[in-house]
Amino acid sequence: MDDDTNSVDDSETSDQTGRTDTGPTTVRHNWQPSDRPSVMVVKAVAAATDRRTTELPPLQKTLDADALDILLNGQSSSVTVSFRYADTAVSVSENGSIEVHVDGDPREEDNE
Repeated sequence: MDDDTNSVDDSETSDQTGRTDTGPTTVRHNWQPSDRPSVMVVKAVAAATDRRTTELPPLQKTLDADALDILLNGQSSSVTVSFRYADTAVSVSENGSIEVHVDGDPREEDNE
C-alpha cells in the first residue's frame, strides 16, 4: 500500500507531491501538535504550488487564522476544516494532516 503522507519533526516540514504538468494534484503534509495549524497550512500550500510563503495572500483574508488554531488545538481528533485558499482546496485535520488539492498551475492563473 502506498501512502504519500510524510511525518515531520518540529523543526522542518516535509511534503510529498505527485505534481505533474497536467491535471489536479493532491499534496499531503503533516504538522505536529506544537505547530500552529495556520502557519503549517501556508507552508503546505506554498510547497504544493511551488511558491514562496510570501507570494501567497495572507491566510487571514480567507479565514480567521487564530480561530483555526484554537479549533485544531488537540482537544478532539474528529475536527476537520476545509476551505479554499490561494487557488487550492485545503483540508486540515486535528490529527495533524493537511491535504492541498491543486487544480492547475496557480502562476498561470495569476497571469490571466
